[in-house]
Amino acid sequence: MNYKVVVASGIIAAAIGALFGWAVSYIGQPDLDRQQYESRFYRTLYRRYPLVGAGLGFAAGAGFAIIQQAKHDRDRNNSNF
Repeated sequence: MNYKVVVASGIIAAAIGALFGWAVSYIGQPDLDRQQYESRFYRTLYRRYPLVGAGLGFAAGAGFAIIQQAKHDRDRNNSNF
Protein backbone atom coordinates (compact mmCIF):
# COMPACT_ATOMS: atom_id res chain seq x y z
CA MET A 1 0.00 0.00 0.00
CA ASN A 2 1.31 3.42 -0.95
CA TYR A 3 1.01 5.52 2.20
CA LYS A 4 2.21 8.68 0.48
CA VAL A 5 -0.89 8.60 -1.72
CA VAL A 6 -3.10 8.01 1.33
CA VAL A 7 -1.61 10.96 3.25
CA ALA A 8 -1.66 13.26 0.22
CA SER A 9 -5.28 12.40 -0.48
CA GLY A 10 -6.13 12.99 3.16
CA ILE A 11 -4.43 16.39 3.19
CA ILE A 12 -6.17 17.53 0.02
CA ALA A 13 -9.55 16.37 1.33
CA ALA A 14 -8.80 18.08 4.67
CA ALA A 15 -8.19 21.37 2.86
CA ILE A 16 -11.47 21.01 0.99
CA GLY A 17 -13.26 20.09 4.22
CA ALA A 18 -11.78 23.10 6.00
CA LEU A 19 -12.94 25.40 3.21
CA PHE A 20 -16.41 23.87 3.38
CA GLY A 21 -16.44 24.29 7.17
CA TRP A 22 -15.32 27.90 6.83
CA ALA A 23 -18.12 28.56 4.32
CA VAL A 24 -20.70 26.98 6.60
CA SER A 25 -19.46 28.98 9.58
CA TYR A 26 -19.57 32.19 7.53
CA ILE A 27 -23.10 31.52 6.28
CA GLY A 28 -24.45 30.29 9.60
CA GLN A 29 -22.78 32.87 11.82
CA PRO A 30 -25.16 33.80 14.63
CA ASP A 31 -26.33 37.28 15.41
CA LEU A 32 -23.93 38.16 18.22
CA ASP A 33 -25.73 41.33 19.31
CA ARG A 34 -28.94 39.56 20.24
CA GLN A 35 -29.22 38.18 23.77
CA GLN A 36 -29.69 34.42 23.71
CA TYR A 37 -29.88 31.74 26.35
CA GLU A 38 -27.06 29.59 25.10
CA SER A 39 -23.94 28.31 26.76
CA ARG A 40 -20.53 29.57 25.73
CA PHE A 41 -19.83 26.27 23.93
CA TYR A 42 -22.73 26.76 21.52
CA ARG A 43 -22.00 30.47 21.02
CA THR A 44 -18.46 29.67 19.83
CA LEU A 45 -19.21 26.39 18.06
CA TYR A 46 -19.32 28.02 14.61
CA ARG A 47 -15.62 28.89 15.00
CA ARG A 48 -14.77 25.19 15.18
CA TYR A 49 -16.51 24.24 11.92
CA PRO A 50 -13.34 24.54 9.79
CA LEU A 51 -11.48 22.20 12.18
CA VAL A 52 -14.32 19.70 12.16
CA GLY A 53 -14.50 19.92 8.37
CA ALA A 54 -10.77 19.37 8.07
CA GLY A 55 -10.85 16.34 10.35
CA LEU A 56 -13.77 14.74 8.57
CA GLY A 57 -12.24 15.59 5.18
CA PHE A 58 -8.93 13.97 6.12
CA ALA A 59 -10.69 10.84 7.37
CA ALA A 60 -12.84 10.58 4.24
CA GLY A 61 -9.97 11.28 1.82
CA ALA A 62 -7.62 8.82 3.50
CA GLY A 63 -10.39 6.23 3.69
CA PHE A 64 -11.17 6.49 -0.01
CA ALA A 65 -7.47 6.29 -0.86
CA ILE A 66 -7.07 3.16 1.28
CA ILE A 67 -10.05 1.55 -0.45
CA GLN A 68 -8.60 2.45 -3.85
CA GLN A 69 -5.20 1.04 -2.92
CA ALA A 70 -6.77 -2.17 -1.58
CA LYS A 71 -8.79 -2.59 -4.79
CA HIS A 72 -5.67 -2.02 -6.88
CA ASP A 73 -3.75 -4.62 -4.85
CA ARG A 74 -6.63 -7.11 -5.09
CA ASP A 75 -6.94 -6.66 -8.86
CA ARG A 76 -3.20 -7.07 -9.30
CA ASN A 77 -3.17 -10.28 -7.21
CA ASN A 78 -6.20 -11.75 -9.01
CA SER A 79 -4.75 -11.10 -12.46
CA ASN A 80 -1.88 -13.51 -11.76
CA PHE A 81 -4.18 -16.54 -11.81
